[in-house]
Amino acid sequence: MKKGLDRTLNAGVYLGHLLLLFAIALGLPSCRITDHSEREPEVVSSDALDFPASGYENVDPKDLPKMDFEFTHLDLGRIAQGTRVDSVYTFVNTGGGPLVITDVRGSCGCTVGKDWPKHPVKPNERATISISFDSEGRNGRQDKTVTVVANTSPPSNVLTLSAEVIGPTTAP
Repeated sequence: MKKGLDRTLNAGVYLGHLLLLFAIALGLPSCRITDHSEREPEVVSSDALDFPASGYENVDPKDLPKMDFEFTHLDLGRIAQGTRVDSVYTFVNTGGGPLVITDVRGSCGCTVGKDWPKHPVKPNERATISISFDSEGRNGRQDKTVTVVANTSPPSNVLTLSAEVIGPTTAP
């Protein structure tokens, strides 16, 4: 009789623990660990996006931000292998609303976006995007791209750069 009672008690304790774990698991996602007040003031958030109308069909294209670059291609010429070249692409927001850049991504690890506006760029405001190309381990002709994603029409702009990397195994 005692064995049966022990099994019943153990099963009850086990079930109680399971219910407690289940209640904790349901409660954890609703806990608020932070109120997000620690954000840096210049960091772009979704609060900066302001579309003039709801729905794609109802948006007047003149009200959307637009990036107009002074140039989108840069030829670095001949550079020595191992050289790091920083370049700057300048643009103007020629659209009707604030422009927010969400991502600047290079086509490979050797080409990266270093600096771009982290705040909304107002209409008719000029801004820059800094790109770095590292030629370490590269040889010969290099054609690289950097994609800039923003709340613009079109939503992405492609910047390019090219170089002829001269290394130990490349004949001049």
